[in-house]
Amino acid sequence: MRRLKLLGLGLVAVFALGAFMSTAALGAAKVLTKAGVESENFKLSGNSVKETKLTVLKSGLAVKCPEVTTEGEQTGKTLLGTFHLHWKGCTTSLGGTCTGLGDESGLILALGTFHIVFDSLTTLGLGVLFLVEPLHFTCVVGLSELLLVKGEVLCLATPTNSLTKTITVKCETGPENGDPKETVYWNHETGAEVKMGLEGLLTSKNGGAFEMSAQAGEGVANLNEELEFMA
Repeated sequence: MRRLKLLGLGLVAVFALGAFMSTAALGAAKVLTKAGVESENFKLSGNSVKETKLTVLKSGLAVKCPEVTTEGEQTGKTLLGTFHLHWKGCTTSLGGTCTGLGDESGLILALGTFHIVFDSLTTLGLGVLFLVEPLHFTCVVGLSELLLVKGEVLCLATPTNSLTKTITVKCETGPENGDPKETVYWNHETGAEVKMGLEGLLTSKNGGAFEMSAQAGEGVANLNEELEFMA
């Protein structure tokens, strides 16, 4: 019995040490300049390299935008920042045109904040969590449909741990429309696991109930200087 107790205590110590080391590693995340100092207020601008698509669970409707341009800026020496996206030439899977409220035809402007997070504890790969401000737009397919989108989108970012002036951000969906592939991340400061749940992307049509949604797309962002995203 004593040997079992000692074994149990040993396992607890091992797990505790592993958790501490993971937290310590996560806490070391930062963005460094070529000179090796922490970046402050880096800027980025980018374009999509694939069609961006918004899909809604339990719905055959998909919003497709062939071109997306992005602008963003880091908030001080943090892993946070602000962004705006211009979705251009937007239509639906059924035809018609989608337009943001107050925007020109076929254009949807999205605003929000981004957080650089960890998408894996084993590889310490980086992800970008986009927190989208409530976004209203209409899609005209015979009748005019008003959509309201809110919530968060988790995408993967590369490269990590090497100086670069460009980063690739990739957002993916699961096997079903409206089913996001990435739904779990780890806080870069505490190492705590976060499950997005109802904080994920949600869409309401014509004032109806919000349904789980997903965004698929890929873009390349150009940085205003060489930076290293350290994990």
